[in-house]
Amino acid sequence: MGMDLLKVKDQALSFMKPAKREVLRWFRGQYQVELKSDSSPVTIADRNAEEILRKKLSKHYPEHGIIGEEFGNQNPEAEWVWTIDPVDGTRSFIRGLPLFASMLALLHKGEPVLGIIDLPALGETAWAVKGKGAFLNGKPLKVSRQKKLKGAFVAVADWYCFKQEKHTSLFNKLNKEAGIVRTYPDAFGHLMAIRGTVDVMVDPLARIWDYAPCKILAQEAGGKFANFSGNRASIEEGTAIVGNENIVKEVRKIISK
Repeated sequence: MGMDLLKVKDQALSFMKPAKREVLRWFRGQYQVELKSDSSPVTIADRNAEEILRKKLSKHYPEHGIIGEEFGNQNPEAEWVWTIDPVDGTRSFIRGLPLFASMLALLHKGEPVLGIIDLPALGETAWAVKGKGAFLNGKPLKVSRQKKLKGAFVAVADWYCFKQEKHTSLFNKLNKEAGIVRTYPDAFGHLMAIRGTVDVMVDPLARIWDYAPCKILAQEAGGKFANFSGNRASIEEGTAIVGNENIVKEVRKIISK
């Protein structure tokens, strides 16, 4: 690829430090909440943190593209493209819940080769580099060894996501088949599956900046990333099943029936 991805990872982690400080500066503070065109909330923390990351990336990697949640695309057809989600779980952030994340990924020809999920309020940072493994605060990440959906611990996105995307039957079947189903929001739920705390995370509604870090982290943790269609594990489709390969395959079978 022509790049030392471990060195790039270290630099990316350094870029995230000032963005993290900016997010925490506003956490449980006073600020105005606005609604974007899709009715999702946005705050000054989202915008300021993304601006910090975009400036760092543009300065050090001017030939790279950027796809960010708050400020759109910059050279998205480039060979190397960064995805930015400055505050994943803005609703949690707004309510003072510490389950939000900051996410960064590097794509090479459309495929993630580096991913970072940072949980600022919890003091946890996970990263993965293609072929180098996945780690959380320096300790290796591994998905669970659960063999069957029956008895599995399943994390899901919010009910309204399943309803909005017409996947209520999937939600109901998961509740019927799994040992336990709980709603864990956004990147927090995906990371729980990647670290093996839950067996799988099922999410019917998100964007490329949400899924790019999850895919490389899941793969490097010995797990699997799949979308609902099954055509290709595309991070652009807007759906995701992340975690233990056995359980991911079972969930895919339920969807395909």
